[in-house]
Amino acid sequence: MKRNIIKQANQAYTITLPIKWIRENKLDRGSEIDVSVNEKSLLISTSNPNETRKVSLNLDDVSGRTVRNHILSLYAKGVDEITLLSEKDISSEIALALNNIIGFALISKEKNKYHIVDLNAGSYQHLDEIFKRVFQMTILFYESAIKDIFKDQKETLESLKTRDTEVNKFCLYLQRAINKSLYNDVIRSRVIFTYSFALEKISDEIERLWRTNIKYSPKKSKELKSLAELSKEGLEEAYDLFYRPSPEMIDKIYEKREKVRENSIKLRIKDPNAHRMVRHIVKIIEDAADLIHLTIMINS
Repeated sequence: MKRNIIKQANQAYTITLPIKWIRENKLDRGSEIDVSVNEKSLLISTSNPNETRKVSLNLDDVSGRTVRNHILSLYAKGVDEITLLSEKDISSEIALALNNIIGFALISKEKNKYHIVDLNAGSYQHLDEIFKRVFQMTILFYESAIKDIFKDQKETLESLKTRDTEVNKFCLYLQRAINKSLYNDVIRSRVIFTYSFALEKISDEIERLWRTNIKYSPKKSKELKSLAELSKEGLEEAYDLFYRPSPEMIDKIYEKREKVRENSIKLRIKDPNAHRMVRHIVKIIEDAADLIHLTIMINS
């Protein structure tokens, strides 16, 4: 929407605010708002609590996976209360979805109606610390994968799923908090939102690498282990770059990616599942290098 700038007698300039926004945020004459300047953008926000965001869906004709996807998407979008209607019993699907997110609970079930609410009551703080934790959890996930794949061989598919779920939980939590407009810096919020998807993608690739080893127990060489460790170092350097950006670090990550690419071609592997592991390892360093673009955007 467009607004005209009005020049006042005392040389001040004003604009009118949308009445719908004023009413939704319970503002009135004399209410205090926050104004942030970002080059050509002007962000106007308020600390007043928003009204509870509610959604009601009829899920009679959808599959179990789709039930879960609806819940996870609404959670990330910032919805506070979800009412699901279904003639089928979808309790187990709801339980699976809630196991993948933080702070939501099924508080009532009446015949064909399921009521899910946010128990956090909108308290989302320390987002930068959450982001840092997600990044660190992803790196630790890769470290644990390499240790188990090439040494311990103790992990099961069930325990692996639990590990992956923990990373995904925090990625969704971060997406939800950003969608609830808790970052005043618009550009930073967009970059961090994209970053959360990228880290979730890397985590999924690590999970696939680990799952391939558990399911098929392929033969693994020292060269394959070295390739995985080199790929992990690239991910660690992408983390360091975010907090200590430098041209030298950028070059270092790109050089490491090229080395992983070259070494992966030189590997002599006959086992098709070991070949699959190589593809996952290469993809992880590729995705880690792609984070450079986001880091430059947020630090420029």
